[in-house]
Amino acid sequence: MIGLGIPLCLLGRKLFSFTLFCVGTLVTMTLILLIFYSTFLKDSTEAWVGWTVLACSILIGLLGGFLLYKCQRLGASVIAGWGGFVCGILINTTCLSYAESEALFWIVNIACALVAAVLAYFFFFTAIILATALSGAYLFIRGISLYAGGFPNEFDFIKQLENGVVTADW
Repeated sequence: MIGLGIPLCLLGRKLFSFTLFCVGTLVTMTLILLIFYSTFLKDSTEAWVGWTVLACSILIGLLGGFLLYKCQRLGASVIAGWGGFVCGILINTTCLSYAESEALFWIVNIACALVAAVLAYFFFFTAIILATALSGAYLFIRGISLYAGGFPNEFDFIKQLENGVVTADW
């Protein structure tokens, strides 16, 4: 995550084709993993099933990355949509986690992604710069948090807040 985050954050527009391929791969993988882990796979699933899903999502993600590399306008909208999705996650983590509504979580994230994707059509290079900077910064910080340890991802943190394991005292 750190290795992808730094160039994506700092050189997203200069390395536009590379960025399209990386983000296309990442978005496709993330969507597949989100769908599988939110619907089919549970904590009690065998480890080999999880590794198989990960490997298949990487292969399909590489195909998605190649598709976005070939279709630049579509790629720009997907990159902006990914940036909007990341902003939606930040909004949910900071403000809406107290609502304890999974439906609100998905509505906000999908709405942010769609708004960003539509705006990317009208403000092409500005959207590319903003989306790659936000996505790269998010990947960089998440990568650091994985190495540092003790920092749960957004989904686990919201579950911990809902279950009372962690309390927000601000």
